[in-house]
Amino acid sequence: MTRTRTLIVAAAALVVLVVVGAFVFVVPNLRGDEDTDTAAPPTSAEPTPGPGMSELNTGATGFGIPDADLSGRTVMVPNNPAGQPLPQRDPAGPRTECTPDGAPVTSPEGVMIQRNFGVSTLYSETDGPSRFDGLVLAGYSRTPQGAALAAANILPRTLARGPVALEAVNKLVLDGGSLVDSEAGQEDVDGPVNTDIVALRAPMGFKILSCTSNFVVVELALIRDVDDTGQRLQQPQYYGMRLNMVWDNGTWKGREATGPGSTGPYSSLDGFTRWAL
Repeated sequence: MTRTRTLIVAAAALVVLVVVGAFVFVVPNLRGDEDTDTAAPPTSAEPTPGPGMSELNTGATGFGIPDADLSGRTVMVPNNPAGQPLPQRDPAGPRTECTPDGAPVTSPEGVMIQRNFGVSTLYSETDGPSRFDGLVLAGYSRTPQGAALAAANILPRTLARGPVALEAVNKLVLDGGSLVDSEAGQEDVDGPVNTDIVALRAPMGFKILSCTSNFVVVELALIRDVDDTGQRLQQPQYYGMRLNMVWDNGTWKGREATGPGSTGPYSSLDGFTRWAL
């Protein structure tokens, strides 16, 4: 097993814990089971021609009718299946970034959950992603906030399968080619791009374990609030998924975790930074 494959397998093992039933738990009728009070009329948009545009990244702008995830958080549905990067601005005021004492860092501002290729993906107004690199997201800030967002968005892109997963592994994971060359990896990239809703929620928050301008250890907090039979747990549990993020060629890339790739369970989000949704 390659070191790169260890990164993805560790993430998959953790997702099995928090997504009841299977790694890719597809829920075709998710919209019918959730509160959609936040729904708004769909926005019409025409694709904007540009280099690299395709049926997977159409260049369309705007959003359709919002949805909600299983935690009741609003999930925006962009007209472009690849996503809708948000206009970027400076943070509103001073914030905590890398610290020598491991103090919680400040959340990126203006965070939005979007559904891209059926999977929840995170965007912000201050730390990216601000643009596309082909089918993957790019333009993250060189900060712990940018690293946390990039870490959270690696798994959704690899879950998309097909050419989206191929680009994600090649562009977002260091030494990702060895994963694609494996038999299981080839099955993923040869398959069709996912279009169903995947009941993998965006992380509830994040923690920065160590931090420099070139290397950030991120722990993402994933929630489990139902048991193996689908019944609600009286007390939600949280599991940490750890990724090492390296600044390489102008972007954050993931590599295998040093030590355990997952931690927990935790009974609360104490010590984690919640996203400023």
